[in-house]
Amino acid sequence: MSLNDLTPADNLPDQIVYVLLDKIKHDEEGQRDVSFFAEDFEGKQVNPEELLELLNRLKQSGYFTGEIESNKANSESGSSTPLVTCKNAEITTEGRAMLKSIFFKPV
Repeated sequence: MSLNDLTPADNLPDQIVYVLLDKIKHDEEGQRDVSFFAEDFEGKQVNPEELLELLNRLKQSGYFTGEIESNKANSESGSSTPLVTCKNAEITTEGRAMLKSIFFKPV
C-alpha cells in the first residue's frame, strides 16, 4: 500500500503522516495518550477533520493501535487545545516501517 492510498482528498503531504506516526512512536514504553496540536505541524495548515480522517486510515491500515478522539468542540478555544487525541496509542511494526520509508524517501 502506498502513502497516496492513505491521504485524504486534500492529499496531505508525507510530512504530516510522519509527524503523526513519529509522535505516537516517541514513547517506547508502550501505550499512552497522544494529543496533536496545530504547533506539531510546523506551520502547515491542518484541521481536525483532516487529521481524524488520516488517523483513521493509518489505524485501519495497521500502522498504530489506539482510540481516536476528536477535540473539535474545544478546537476554537485557542492554539494550546489539542486538535485530536489518540488514547492508548502505540505504533506497530508496520508504522515504524512507514516512518522509515517517509524519512528515507529519495528527494
